[in-house]
Amino acid sequence: MSIFPLPARTPAAVHPAAPRFSQAITGMLCLEAVIFQTQAVVVVAAVFIALALIGPRWSPVAYLFTLVPARPAELEPSRPVRFAQLMAISMLVVAIALLYAGASTAGWTITGLVAAVALFSAISGICIGCIAWKQLVRRGGSAHDLKKAFDLEGSGPWLLVVTAPNCPRCGPAKRAIEDAAGSRQVVSVDLSEHPEAGALPIWSVPAGVIVEPSGNVGLVKTGAIGANEARELVSALG
Repeated sequence: MSIFPLPARTPAAVHPAAPRFSQAITGMLCLEAVIFQTQAVVVVAAVFIALALIGPRWSPVAYLFTLVPARPAELEPSRPVRFAQLMAISMLVVAIALLYAGASTAGWTITGLVAAVALFSAISGICIGCIAWKQLVRRGGSAHDLKKAFDLEGSGPWLLVVTAPNCPRCGPAKRAIEDAAGSRQVVSVDLSEHPEAGALPIWSVPAGVIVEPSGNVGLVKTGAIGANEARELVSALG
């Protein structure tokens, strides 16, 4: 299997297990570095993250993950994942600078913190960096004013269906929501065109999202959205 079929840039949505796989490798490398006091391994962990940020095509970790045969039914927005990677590499760069400057205690403490957070995220599936990104975006206003972010017209409420390319469940979910909505408008939001939709309180796509007249998020449905889930979303429109 060649590495080159991997995309040059990170797609708008990724396999939900890919971030956990990457976090596990980062966590294990950093933990090994702390236990055996091997500074070079910290550098390796940082390089792996940097290559992932450049693009999947250049990432050994992404290549290894292509060996996983299972194709997911749902995908995860990639923007929060990239922010988590930026947090991790920033901390590791500081740790490396401290270690090579002779401030070993501080350097190993930061490395250990990265190991703990990465392993916790890999095991639990709770991405600390992803949560931080969503909170920052909301406080910045772009997620609060959803009417402006997605050019929603009228007085609302609105029904959004969030999808992504190569998402097996997205097409059926979108059709189910549109069928249940009948003559009511359904706003389609593609993550590849609106990556800021990753700031919504959704952890996977497809997703159906009610935006209230105030611009805040109401009912959210993700995953296997069939006729029943679609009717619940339409009922929430009032």
